[in-house]
Amino acid sequence: MPTIREIAKLANVSPGTVSRALNPNKKQAVASETIEKVKKIAAEVGYEPVQHKETSQHVLTCALITTLTLQEETEDEYWHFIRKGIYETAAKESVAIQNIFRIQNGIKPNVVADFDAVIILGSLSSNAIMRFKAYNKNIVIIDDVKSDDSHVDTIGTNLYALTRMALDKLSADTDGPIAFIGGNRLELRSNGSVEQVVDDPRTSAYHDWAAIKRQKELLKLTSWSSQAGLTAVEALLSESQTKIGALLVASDPLAIGVMKGLREQNIMPGKDISIISFDGIKLASFLTPVLTSIWLPKEELGITAINQIKNLVTTNRDWSVRTEIPGRLGTGDTYPIREKTENEL
Repeated sequence: MPTIREIAKLANVSPGTVSRALNPNKKQAVASETIEKVKKIAAEVGYEPVQHKETSQHVLTCALITTLTLQEETEDEYWHFIRKGIYETAAKESVAIQNIFRIQNGIKPNVVADFDAVIILGSLSSNAIMRFKAYNKNIVIIDDVKSDDSHVDTIGTNLYALTRMALDKLSADTDGPIAFIGGNRLELRSNGSVEQVVDDPRTSAYHDWAAIKRQKELLKLTSWSSQAGLTAVEALLSESQTKIGALLVASDPLAIGVMKGLREQNIMPGKDISIISFDGIKLASFLTPVLTSIWLPKEELGITAINQIKNLVTTNRDWSVRTEIPGRLGTGDTYPIREKTENEL
């Protein structure tokens, strides 16, 4: 009897696509034209498919595409917990994360056709998204910064609003100017190359806030590591002609380096200068002083992504959903400024 691989070769599709086309539990993940083509070829060559029993709940297959390098994911707790939310919820909801693709290695868009759905971590160019969608319409993107992409489901948080809130709070706590240290976002193509550098929502919010307040911008944009934060604050302090009143930092890993750089200049966070950061990672609570950070959803983003791909597959809807899970200001010792004791004066 002919094999699935032989039918796949005749139909010019993958063996996985043939298997799903002939399986009543999984055929909804395959285009109707492909199903008919596969069935016709199977009949012509005398293939007799295994009789699959209909089940009330079958395992969905999902590919994970990440724009992060392994080093970036290892160094940043934010991404680790997003992945944790994805994997734990997938196990509970009968979703199999079968393949992980790193965009830096380059990905042929047609590889996603063999899965029920796709989750993308990070920012891809609009062209790359549409190329993947041509092969799989069930796509959910986590932490994409584009607000105008209506082609696929997106999940994120209210970074712009949180930034404006933090800037207003810092401004009320000091008479000096507010500085910002952040990082740029890279929009990647499907082959792993950079299509363009785009402003992170926190950077955009700082630009707008400074313009409204008529404050000269004091900012450094760098990569997202702690070492980059240290280098950025050193440059900011040496270049600034006025005393900085407060600092807003775009992530906790950056802020760890910033706090080290400030201490090396005998500037004490929480006493000489206010600092608010973003992420709310556990490590921030072990710093001295404790970093005041805006908690951002992490595991929650992963949980929501699994729920949305299940909804996409089961409802077969042709409209997209944009989900926003709000963050909140946490507690810490670097904001607001506290009075120095006599021993500290």
